[in-house]
Amino acid sequence: MKRITIIVATYNAEKTIARCLDSIVKQKGDIVELVVVDGASKDRTIEILEHYKDSIDVIISEPDKGLYDAWNKGVKSSTGEWIMFVGADDMLTDDAIESYHVYLNSINTEGIDLITAKSDVVDEKGNLLYKLGRPYVWNEFRKVFKLSHGSSLHNRLLFEQVGLFDISYKICADYELLLRKKLNTLFLDKKVFIMQDGGMSTTLKALDEAYRAKMQHNAQSFIGANYLRIRGRIGMRLRTLFPILKKLK
Repeated sequence: MKRITIIVATYNAEKTIARCLDSIVKQKGDIVELVVVDGASKDRTIEILEHYKDSIDVIISEPDKGLYDAWNKGVKSSTGEWIMFVGADDMLTDDAIESYHVYLNSINTEGIDLITAKSDVVDEKGNLLYKLGRPYVWNEFRKVFKLSHGSSLHNRLLFEQVGLFDISYKICADYELLLRKKLNTLFLDKKVFIMQDGGMSTTLKALDEAYRAKMQHNAQSFIGANYLRIRGRIGMRLRTLFPILKKLK
């Protein structure tokens, strides 16, 4: 059993996967298991993965039903005590693995479900958009997902307790999974992750899925008029911004 498993899901990720894997393999060491789950990419992704085969412990390439289906396959194929999910267009900071290794050795992790940290969210050119990541507080978490999921370590026992990701969700299955129980968490007050922003086109869908997850788990504090007001405001802003963005292109 490795200390940490990093799961990377890919599909037609030839433009970013090498950058992602470079950020991992250069600091991988003996404590990390690297699992890559590809959804039968049609571009050069598989060819690129071949260049990293000596550093990748498990490679799966077959059709899947989306990101969370890929993550579930990764969890089933993993052996690590702690599991981390990294997007094909995301990166670890240069000292991320060492930071977590030192932190894990300095604390008592018995009974801990999740360890969160900080991340930077950047655009396609690497420009900082905003920072993400704060300690988990159950009552706040039930209202809005403010954790940095990409920089989080999940105790593999958590999946045995609450199950795998619900693949009927396309954006917020990670949020739904973490709503299934009141978690015992720790917080590493350090940036360990760089996430590329997915853009505004999925904002409303993400909000709708988050609302569905809250309904499913009776997170009543966010349900009703508050949700409709926020959704309406976002919709108005998107309708205003999209014509401007199209002209800029």
